[in-house]
Amino acid sequence: MIGFNSPWVLLLLLVLPVLYPAWSRRILTRAPARLLRHPALGRLEPDGSLQAGQRWLVVFLFGALITLILALARPVWIGTSVAVDPPVRSVVLLVDASPSMSVRDFRDPTGQPVSRMTVMREALLAFTEAHPRDRFSLLVVTDSAGTLVPETGDHDVLTFWIEQLQPGIAGSATALGEGLAVAMRRIAQRRERGEAPPQLLVWTDGVNTGGEMSPAEALTIARAENIELYTINLAPSGQGSGDGEPTLEDLARLSGGLALAAGDREALLSVTDAIDRHQTTSAEEATRRERHPLLGWFLGFGLLALLTARLLNARLQV
Repeated sequence: MIGFNSPWVLLLLLVLPVLYPAWSRRILTRAPARLLRHPALGRLEPDGSLQAGQRWLVVFLFGALITLILALARPVWIGTSVAVDPPVRSVVLLVDASPSMSVRDFRDPTGQPVSRMTVMREALLAFTEAHPRDRFSLLVVTDSAGTLVPETGDHDVLTFWIEQLQPGIAGSATALGEGLAVAMRRIAQRRERGEAPPQLLVWTDGVNTGGEMSPAEALTIARAENIELYTINLAPSGQGSGDGEPTLEDLARLSGGLALAAGDREALLSVTDAIDRHQTTSAEEATRRERHPLLGWFLGFGLLALLTARLLNARLQV
């Protein structure tokens, strides 16, 4: 199927019915150059072959004009639908590095106890490896919130710093609300600049024990800015925030996101699949129609028609 990238140019075709009568009449009534015209001879009519040649001249001239107008409309051949790569996403990883992440309440494949931090590092690496085209930034929450890795597409750098995460790396508390506020402020700034907002994934054991902003206040910002929160609860018991603060499940549900409880190591490693299922795009968004430019063909036919008209005109003038 043929389509056009600039279909408005086709409006020029509406002028041709106005030009055709006057232009064709001028060519068809033109006396050939080989006839000797003299007032005493009266009006001489060209023979049938000359009239046929003049008609063909009109056909080629208007055919060339039509073809060149179509070329200006940038014609394309619209082919079949093909699968396309998913768009590159920006993801903010907000991770908890408080001392509580040293609690050894997970089990490794051999049944030995391992810390929450160890399993979180493993799950983070699995998540980033599953999304090789995405760009990530890494924010760490302890007594305050700070950026450990600015947004980058270099997964080697990201992997290095994830492997360096340790419980209590820079403090003894968990400023979860402050970390959420910092992350959401950056997402809102991206949106104000007209850029696609990043996804926000929160990896924590769910307890806010520091910082100047509470999770409830952060939730208010999330709802005001229409930011979805994806929370991963690293406490196998699924404990809440306490002190009347919203739980991780509340933060995700009330913001329109998704809450995941990592009851064991296998559940935590399945975070990637759960989030991807939640964000599955439609078939229309995952495919596109092939578009092959036809501009060269139309220009070629138009120039060929002009050349033919030129040669035919020269023959009629002999």
